[in-house]
Amino acid sequence: DAFNRDPARGLERLASAGLAPSPPSPADAAALLRFCPGLSKDAVGDFLGEADAFAVATLAAFGETFDFGGAPFDAALRAFLSAFRLPGEAQKISRIMEVFGTRYAGANPGLFAHADAAYVLGYSAIMLNTDAHNAQVRRKMTAAEFVRNNRGINGGADLPPAFLEALYASIVASPLALATPDGAAAAA
Repeated sequence: DAFNRDPARGLERLASAGLAPSPPSPADAAALLRFCPGLSKDAVGDFLGEADAFAVATLAAFGETFDFGGAPFDAALRAFLSAFRLPGEAQKISRIMEVFGTRYAGANPGLFAHADAAYVLGYSAIMLNTDAHNAQVRRKMTAAEFVRNNRGINGGADLPPAFLEALYASIVASPLALATPDGAAAAA
C-alpha cells in the first residue's frame, strides 16, 4: 500500500520492515516490482520511467527479468507491457522502451543491426496500437503506411516488409494488452 501511494518511500518502508534488503539494490527492487503481487501497475510504470539514477538502474535490472530469446517481437512486447502500465509522459515511455529494445535485441542477435532499431520499432508498435484501437482516431494507419514509417530504422536499412506487415496485422487484430491500474490487462 505504501508503494502504491509513493513508490520511492514504499521501497524504503519495505526495507525498514525487513521485507526487502536495506538498502535495496536495483536488482532487488526490479524483482520486487516484477513479481510482488498487489503493487499498482501505474506506480510500477511511473517508478520505472523516472530519470533518477536508482530508477534508471532498476529499470535496466527490470528488463533483465524477461527472457525474450527466440520470442516473436510482438509476443515479447506484449509480455513486457503486461508487467506495468506505461506512464503518460513521453520521456518516461522512451526510457522504458529503450530498455525493451536493448533487452530484445540482445536476446535475439542478428535480427536488428542495433538495439536502437528494436527500440524505435517498439515505440512505433505502441503508436500503431493507439492508432488502430482508439475510437477517436478516424483515419487509421494502413499496413503500407506502417512499413513506410519504419523505413531506414535498422542501421539505415529497412526491416523486411513481411516482418513489419506481420507485426501490423498482429497488433490490428489483437490490441496490445496494457496493464490497468488494478493489474488486469486491457487494450490500449
